Amino acid sequence: MRIAIDATAACTPRPTGIGRYTAQLARALDDIGSKISLGTRCSHLHRHRHRLSIPTVNRFWIQEPWWPPLRRPDVVHVTDSRVPRWNSPRVATIHDVVHLLPEDRMSRQISTREFRDKKIASYQAIAADCQRIIAVSETTRRDFLGGVECDPEKVVVVHHGVDPVFQPIEQSKAAEVLAVRGIPTEAIIYVGDLSHRKNIPGIVRGFLAAELGDVPLVIAGEASFGGTGIQELIESEGCGRVRLVGWLGDDVLPSLYSSAKALLYCTHYEGFGLPVLESMACGTPVVVSSRGAAPEIGGDLAESCDPDDPASIAAALHRALGHDRTHRDRARNHALAFDWKSCARQTVEVYRQAIELADGPH
Repeated sequence: MRIAIDATAACTPRPTGIGRYTAQLARALDDIGSKISLGTRCSHLHRHRHRLSIPTVNRFWIQEPWWPPLRRPDVVHVTDSRVPRWNSPRVATIHDVVHLLPEDRMSRQISTREFRDKKIASYQAIAADCQRIIAVSETTRRDFLGGVECDPEKVVVVHHGVDPVFQPIEQSKAAEVLAVRGIPTEAIIYVGDLSHRKNIPGIVRGFLAAELGDVPLVIAGEASFGGTGIQELIESEGCGRVRLVGWLGDDVLPSLYSSAKALLYCTHYEGFGLPVLESMACGTPVVVSSRGAAPEIGGDLAESCDPDDPASIAAALHRALGHDRTHRDRARNHALAFDWKSCARQTVEVYRQAIELADGPH
């Protein structure tokens, strides 16, 4: 099976959710012996130094709306909610579909109207034009089918994995890694984008409501839509206890998770929520929102809260801080059950289904 993957989402110096998914899936597919090639859209030519590179895998450029005249692959996979334009069996991955939800479910605007309309149009095109659609969680699948007319049999859930790099790091070693960057240890942490959807104001207010003395809140991530006012919020309400440390890579994140007292991840909506599993894999308790996919991914091993209620966030944080070693070990085992090679094998099965459907009667 010849697999062409549009890996544009991984062409960035600072990958986050979709970029990390794309890179990890491609590596796992290569590890299990799949014959893949990796494409990058020419719109990212200026970032050519950051193209995803796997030693044994060929790469190519994509000039939209045309794909290059290579030998036709058996299946084409786009990982960032777009429709592949090659005349081959098509698979697309959908991640969070928050733009399909009624706007009144969000306490604040999460994007421009133009961007929202563009995303909805792309979901409709995926439903119409792809033989198979991968949803990264049951929540994503449910919300996608609730917002777009689509044959339910097309949409298959394949969970992410957790990179083995996420494991408990000895406290002294973690402290050394963080000290180089001026990051405090034994903090409450948040990892992810800084945007309205991520509920940073609610996280800050819930953290402060917990009244944890001199324990700091460390926020690791970069600003996206609605994130430019975060610094002002921190200066006005953070009481000097909130630290912005910017984007962190996998060379630092295991130390951050391992040294933390808890991950505070009470966002308004997630399609999956990799930090939930990464934190658990490092032995650190987790607080999640009662909305989106985070409760699905964390299960009963993460503490749940109302993201709009600081008192609820604070109470959940205190419960998480009370997790004993047995609970943390169970959470770690739960996280380790999410494996990238398993994700790759399930994805190959989705490819087979797409090929069979395209080759079948019309």
